[in-house]
Amino acid sequence: MGFLDKLTTGDNGMGYAAVKNTQNFTTSDLFAKLSEIKVSIGTPVMGTVKDKQAILYKNVTDKFDVYVMAEGTKVNIGKTASDTASNGANALSAGLGMFLGRKDAGESTADRAVTEVCDVIKKLEEGQTVTASASAAPANTSTGSAIAFYMKQKAISLKPKFDIFDKNENTVYHVEGDLARLNFKIEKGDVEVLKLKKKLLAFMPEYSIEKNGTQIAKIKKKLKFSKPELVGEVNGQELKIQGDLLGFNFDLQIGSKTVGHVDIDSQIWSDCYRISILDESLQDVVVALAIVCDNVVDQENS
Repeated sequence: MGFLDKLTTGDNGMGYAAVKNTQNFTTSDLFAKLSEIKVSIGTPVMGTVKDKQAILYKNVTDKFDVYVMAEGTKVNIGKTASDTASNGANALSAGLGMFLGRKDAGESTADRAVTEVCDVIKKLEEGQTVTASASAAPANTSTGSAIAFYMKQKAISLKPKFDIFDKNENTVYHVEGDLARLNFKIEKGDVEVLKLKKKLLAFMPEYSIEKNGTQIAKIKKKLKFSKPELVGEVNGQELKIQGDLLGFNFDLQIGSKTVGHVDIDSQIWSDCYRISILDESLQDVVVALAIVCDNVVDQENS
């Protein structure tokens, strides 16, 4: 891997991942398997990266393709410059992103795509039958499509009362907290659906979500000196944040299922987060998790 590649890649979740090749897959083997698996970034084609045979998902963003390459004892997954962009420009963009502590939306999208393909290959390595990635599975909603809500950035840190809207600016959720900003009730209509609590004297920020007085989720920020990372569980299942938390472009995964996506959308209002619901049965929980992430990011930036 060359110098420019290193600038545009990192650990899993940062634009590069490696999986142990215990099945002794060749790149051709993986191409045959991946061609039959639905992912959110299109259909793979065979190509080359650095003069080596590779599987390519083309034009994942206007700057990046995603590649898969079996090399001996491991399978490498990463992002590489698309035909319409240069490695030099992408390396510079990534370097600025690391310096400023925030990536642009395109780079975050490419990083999430790498993680999506990596998760598929992990399952293939484990001998599982895979038909679709978690991100490409149909939304578990009444329409079969994602449901979008919108929240002002830094909502929880600015005031103890705020609303979450649909695309027509109708209030869907009302959030109201105490003056210490430690306890928030989340109402839908006039009914409290969840309560969000922040632990007062925790060394690292800790949160819990309660429903009818019973704790259903807990979230904690890990002690890390680079990018912030949240860990936790919801209804006894592991919670994962897949993507760029600081850049506010990430998937929410509970167990093995992607239940929501959060990103920045300025097409509706300026300084606005979009919360996309992929599982309607967990809609209230996804909204609460988005509020937690907003608070963590605001504290990190402060």
